Amino acid sequence: MAVVVFDPEEFRTMKPQFADFTDAQLGGAFDLACELVDNGERSPVPYDPPEVRTRKALLYALVCHFCELDKRGGMVGIMTGAAEGSVNVTFTPPPVTDANSAWYMQTQCGATAWMLLRRYALGGRLYNGRFR
Repeated sequence: MAVVVFDPEEFRTMKPQFADFTDAQLGGAFDLACELVDNGERSPVPYDPPEVRTRKALLYALVCHFCELDKRGGMVGIMTGAAEGSVNVTFTPPPVTDANSAWYMQTQCGATAWMLLRRYALGGRLYNGRFR
């Protein structure tokens, strides 16, 4: 399988709401995404273009998720309230557990990434660095 090479221009075309992000910012978000999802040749998430592009879709969804969280100015959590007069926004932090999807569910892209990850998160065993 191939390795996904991040293309900032392609990402900005797909997600124009992040047009003001620099290549370095987007590249940093991609590096973080690769910490969550193995982008190596032996990754359990397939990537064999042009037919199979699952890993690329997942990594780009995670880049989108990180960028959306960054646009919030450091606010982490699910927006649970907002007011217009005197501007007030309330965020409820997600529960901190390894098996919880709340962190992903903070954004649309994160929810997409979570759904793509689900089929790789359950089952299987790891033997000598390989899933079986």
